[in-house]
Amino acid sequence: MPGHPIPEASIPQTKADVERLESLIESHDAVFLLMDSRESRWLPTVISAAKGKIVINAALGFDTFLVMRHGARASSVAPDGPRLGCYYCNDIVAPSDSLTDRTLDQMCTVTRPGLASIAGATAVELLASLLQHPDG
Repeated sequence: MPGHPIPEASIPQTKADVERLESLIESHDAVFLLMDSRESRWLPTVISAAKGKIVINAALGFDTFLVMRHGARASSVAPDGPRLGCYYCNDIVAPSDSLTDRTLDQMCTVTRPGLASIAGATAVELLASLLQHPDG
């Protein structure tokens, strides 16, 4: 994750993990992200955008949540039409370590299990609506 250095001994395993992540993203039509931190969503979002995959992100706050889509399928974009970019492609602030010096309720979705299920259900509804829409 950005802002979290990789120890020298972990580099081969990290490379293998990234290759597996790329393979999983390539073999699926949509990617759902419900993770604890902004920086943990960065790599899957950027890889998915590069591969033209739909990404549905659910981000949880203390008492709120946000569900949004990133990018567009390559097949749904007209050759001369605008392409919807991913959140990070258009962001002006680079992801960094957002977990240090945070309490558990500020950094962990497990502490909000009721909200996580509502956000997850909303994410599925967003994908269903997106797939049924004539413009994709």
